[in-house]
Amino acid sequence: MNTLHTPTPPSPTLPTQPAVPLTLQWKRQPLPPLQAVQVLDFRAGDIALLEVEQGRVWVTCDGLLEDYFLEAGQRLSFTGPVRLRVSAEGHRPARLSWARHRAVAGAAYPPAPTAASQAKTTPLAQGALPRGAISAA
Repeated sequence: MNTLHTPTPPSPTLPTQPAVPLTLQWKRQPLPPLQAVQVLDFRAGDIALLEVEQGRVWVTCDGLLEDYFLEAGQRLSFTGPVRLRVSAEGHRPARLSWARHRAVAGAAYPPAPTAASQAKTTPLAQGALPRGAISAA
């Protein structure tokens, strides 16, 4: 009796990449209550990174139907080109940290520095942000 046995090929493995030595320039944006909406523009190839430091922030992106309401400590990221509109939600002040960076293969984007941290830059770790991703944490 002849039987044909085809060996199972090994599972593909993803190549590991060393951490990419990049830094982010975080900007703090105070959002007083009842103030006009502020606009943040990001070009094609930019990664827009947002983190709420204080209060509650309303975020919307031109061309998307969804609105986002973020509490202190929550994060959101967009891949450009995008125009974001942000403001404090309600009658309390808010503060938003945001960074703009060129998309880089093999880079993961850390959270914004806390108010206690005075560092102006944060190193990037290993990982990848999918193209066109919108994520909230």
